[in-house]
Amino acid sequence: MKFEDQHALDKPADVVIRMYTDRKFFERKYKETGCWDIEVLECEKTDTQFRIKCRYATRSSSNNLPAFAQKFLGESATVVQQDVWDLRSRTGRLDIEIKGAPVRIVADMTLKDAAKGAVNAMQWNVSCGIPLIGGKLEKLVADDIKSKSSNDARVSRNILADY
Repeated sequence: MKFEDQHALDKPADVVIRMYTDRKFFERKYKETGCWDIEVLECEKTDTQFRIKCRYATRSSSNNLPAFAQKFLGESATVVQQDVWDLRSRTGRLDIEIKGAPVRIVADMTLKDAAKGAVNAMQWNVSCGIPLIGGKLEKLVADDIKSKSSNDARVSRNILADY
C-alpha cells in the first residue's frame, strides 16, 4: 500500500537537516511521542551521509484490532527503524521493521525549503506477502502510521525550536 505524507516545519531545510542528523533528536523524539525502551543501535555521520538505527517499543493507535491482526500486531510492538540521509541532496530513506509482523515498511523522503520553513515529503510503501490477509495488514499498518503522523510532526517542530 502506497501513500504520501508531509511534515511542514517552521525553519529552513538547512536547519531541519541538522536536527534530522542529530542522535539526540531521535532519542528525544521517540520519548516525546510516547515510545519506551529506546535504544540507539547504530549511528554514524560522514560529510555526505547520516545513518541511525534505533529500537523502541510503541503502542498501536488502534484499540480494536481484528482477531486475524492481533497475531501479528499486538497492542504494543517493538520497532527497529533505520533513517539514512544524503546530506547533499537532502533525500533520505526510512526502513522500519515491526518485530513479529510480516510487513515491510519503507519511506523515501525529500526535504525542501518551502514558503514558511521546510517540508519533508514522504513516499510510503507498506507491503505484506501473505495471501488473503496481506492487504488488510498493510492497511492497518498504514492507518497506524497516518494516525501518528501529526503528533510526530508536532513533536519534531517543538524540538526544532532548539536548533
